[in-house]
Amino acid sequence: MIRPFDWIIVGLLLIGAFIPYGIFAYHEHQQNVQPQNILTAYVTHDGKQVYKVQLTNHEGKTTYRYNDGDDWNVIEVTDNKIAISEANCPDQVCVRRGQISKAGETIVCLPHKLLVEIKSSTNKPDDGGLVTE
Repeated sequence: MIRPFDWIIVGLLLIGAFIPYGIFAYHEHQQNVQPQNILTAYVTHDGKQVYKVQLTNHEGKTTYRYNDGDDWNVIEVTDNKIAISEANCPDQVCVRRGQISKAGETIVCLPHKLLVEIKSSTNKPDDGGLVTE
């Protein structure tokens, strides 16, 4: 025989069963409402910004040449990626680094004091959700 209090327990259990669904739906809605993450590449020399280029929705190929006296670097932006394609530094580490395209990635040319860094408009690294400090 089912008592009135049993109906209350069954009702609460049914409501409790759908709480995870509600939380999941709310979380999905919040992710869709957030603005698009816009990636921007900043090129700095000795701490001063020299170039700034938006990588998100960038199409085609753009080439920049940075000269500082006898030092020079060629920076190429291809679609949503950026790289130093040529440099006259002796070690060529910056050229071998290749293309970068995610927030938080950098290319450094130490002999020329040149830094290429990608930053996100949401200030979050683009590494699959892992946050490192």
